[in-house]
Amino acid sequence: MVFCSNEFQKLVHEKRWGAQLVGSFTVEVGDQDEAIHIWEYDGGYPALNNATVKYRTDKDFLEFRSKRNKMLRSRRNQILLRFSFWPRETPTPDRSHIYELRSYVLKPGTMIEWGNNWARGIQHRRTNNEAVAGFFSSIGHLYTAHHLWAYEDLQTRKETREAAWRRPGWDECVAYTVPLIRHMESRILIPTPFSPLQ
Repeated sequence: MVFCSNEFQKLVHEKRWGAQLVGSFTVEVGDQDEAIHIWEYDGGYPALNNATVKYRTDKDFLEFRSKRNKMLRSRRNQILLRFSFWPRETPTPDRSHIYELRSYVLKPGTMIEWGNNWARGIQHRRTNNEAVAGFFSSIGHLYTAHHLWAYEDLQTRKETREAAWRRPGWDECVAYTVPLIRHMESRILIPTPFSPLQ
């Protein structure tokens, strides 16, 4: 995987793909042998369209894809948008972190209500710079929200989450948002050596 990812990063740079790698992770707790990569397209959909054309037609990308596909059992992607209220936090760079990716499949029609409640609730989860990113699906599995959190380790995760319950207002956020959820999943992620988020 490291070989393919380094090769892919080199291609992205050389071909001016128009995307920036935000984070690259392997799943430590959750589905094993899974990798999660988060890419950001600063130019929005035009940049994504340009990258897609290159990815599907450029001979170097086609050769890379042929090699990469021999290592895969499945692939899945989504186009996500950032929640506007979510802070753009960067975990302390001089320490390694574990990341928790919490994914929520919501009842159709409830994304605005989810966002409104989390716009208030996120204020109770910013004490240790743990709130890294919040996204919602635009294309792919719809009515899905993803929250990415950074912790020093599992014990810090436990203590941080328990501390949130002692803050007035966090219980309200949970009480209003839990009824909106159809399915939820938590995965613990470990950054790859080449991931910008460490």
